[in-house]
Parts: sequence; structure tokens; C-alpha cells
Amino acid sequence: MTVRRIKTPAPYGEPFYGCISHPDLYLWDAWSYEDDKALHLYCLAINKTQPNGDKLLPADKDNYLFHTRHFHSSDNGASWQDAGAFQQPLHTSDGHDARNIWSGSIEPLADGNKLVGFTGIFEVDDQRQYLQNISLAKTADGNQVEWFLDSPLSCPVRDRTQILEAGYYLDIAERLGHKDGEEGGPIMTWRDPYIFVDDNDQIHVFWAAKSGPTTPAIAHGLIKLGPKGYFLEHLYAPISLPDGDSFTQGELPKIYHDKLNETFYLVISTCKRLYEAQPESEVERALRLYKSESLRGPWVPANGQDSLIDGADGMFGMTVLRTDFENNRLLCISPRTSAVDAEQAFTFSETFYLDLISASVSQ
Repeated sequence: MTVRRIKTPAPYGEPFYGCISHPDLYLWDAWSYEDDKALHLYCLAINKTQPNGDKLLPADKDNYLFHTRHFHSSDNGASWQDAGAFQQPLHTSDGHDARNIWSGSIEPLADGNKLVGFTGIFEVDDQRQYLQNISLAKTADGNQVEWFLDSPLSCPVRDRTQILEAGYYLDIAERLGHKDGEEGGPIMTWRDPYIFVDDNDQIHVFWAAKSGPTTPAIAHGLIKLGPKGYFLEHLYAPISLPDGDSFTQGELPKIYHDKLNETFYLVISTCKRLYEAQPESEVERALRLYKSESLRGPWVPANGQDSLIDGADGMFGMTVLRTDFENNRLLCISPRTSAVDAEQAFTFSETFYLDLISASVSQ
């Protein structure tokens, strides 16, 4: 089925207190940034109603165009205001977002602009629905995207040789992005770019990848600004996780630097999908927390024992709204999955703290 357009609602007029349970939209996956006025939250979104007026079931959402929704809070996440659509597909000059857009990140730059990372999905055919690429855009005010890269930062078709030589896994070219998965495993993973600016103002991008059909990895690239925009200067070898054999995909990686203790923290959402047709009720999802003395690792469970975040049942794709390393905690918010009751699925939790020592959720 060819992906279809669906109505994008105007901003909802009333604030959301505590949780974000949008009456018109399913919400999932989260990323954010903070400025001196507000917390800014972004997520994927789609209308709950099909164009013909029938209810859209979450299981069918991949047949429609998503958009990125923007919310903001001026009271530390106690309430949220819907600011409307931030980004929609079909805006790149070469069509690398022609089928859809998936999750990413946003990072303020020294010049006041914000660099936007996102996953573009190529339009190929109804069999190869998930051919992903890593791309960048820019926004001045955080409310809408004003500039896009002319072509992807990293493309599994164009850059196949570079990607394979660096040690990553890609299925054969004819099956890239196939809806049935890769060699018996889940669909391809070349998505969810997270932008990280280091102390030397170098811009790193991390994203979800694989080193085998069912072996998760984190991709790491260093980018530069050239005459035609940003480009990938170097693609590093895959980053593996110590318990990567306990799940098949890692998604939405996010890294935060505790400069007080020279420690990096990695938050990642993981999925144990054994094959693409596996029933959703059987798929194990989790949030995990790791730490390292280096961006390149090695990464170890933050609490020294288990990477699983305690108390995060039913959460996936969380973001850190604010770091508080002096108190060994992160202020977070997370979408809820279909593992919770139907009323709460595809809504956002209240804000919570993630304790960095115990790797557990607290209010």
C-alpha cells in the first residue's frame, strides 16, 4: 500500500497538565532541547482519524505520512502547550523524505540556530517500505524547519561500500528496507540520528544501526560544514553494547556528558523483535542506561549490574529534558507504548527523574 497523506491538526488550544494525552493524535518517540524560556519537546505524531473519518488503528499508522509535533513548557514540564507541526515529509529536493520521516534530534548551535537530525524514508515500492537514511535540517526558532540538506548525510544506497567497510551490516541491495525484515530478523536499522556537540565544538552524530541481521549497534559519525552544507567527514566503526545479545534492535540513542565527573551517559530504547511478523504482544521493549569515560566506549551498565532502567515499564523512546548531574539525576519524559492500557498508549507520561546511580525512575 502506498503511503498516504492524512490531516495534520492545528495546535490544540488548551494546555496539557502532567501527561500529554492528545485528543486528536497518537504520539511516540521523543527528543528535546532547553532554552532560557522553555523546555521544547518533539515527537512523531499522526492523526487518530483516517481521511474517510474512520478510526485509524495504531497498527496501521505506517501506511500514512507522519509529522513531527512540537510542545513547549515554561513551568519545568508541569504543563505543556501544543505548538503544532514542526516538520513534515516531502520537503527535500532529492526526495529522501518522500515516503516518510522518522525520529531524530535537535541541538542548539552557537549562532542561535538549531541543527535538526531526522530519519528520511525513500519511496521505492510497497515491498521496500523502510529504506532509511540519515539527514539534517536547520531551524531558527524551533517552530518550523527552514533549511534541509540536498541529499542525505548518510545513505545506505549511495554509501553502501563505505558503510560495509566500516563494519556495519546491510542486507543485499535489492532487499534494503524490505517490509519483511533482513535475513530473518527485523527491518533494517539506519535511523534516529542524535546530534552531540563536544567540548571542542565538533559535531558528532550517533544513530541506530546493526552489525548483523539481529545484532544491534550504534553508528557514530563526525560531521563538518562545507560550502554545500553539512557532510559526513568520518564514519567510525560500530559501537557495541555489553548486553547487545539480549535484544535485536537499539533505537533513539541519546548521549549526555557529566563534565563534573568526566562521565558520558547513554540512554537507549531496545526491542527484542525476533522476526518482523512477530505479534506485538510478544515483542519485548525496554529503556536502558549505560555509562562510559569516552564517547567511543566501552559502555557499561550505569548501575554496574544491569542496563535496564527500573520502573520504566511501558515506556519507550524517552528524552532527557534537563540534566542535573550535581544531584545524579536527569529530568525526563517518555511516550507510553501499547503495552499499557489503551487509554494511555501513544501518550506521554508525566515528567520523572532518572537516578543515575541506581538507574531507576523516581518522581
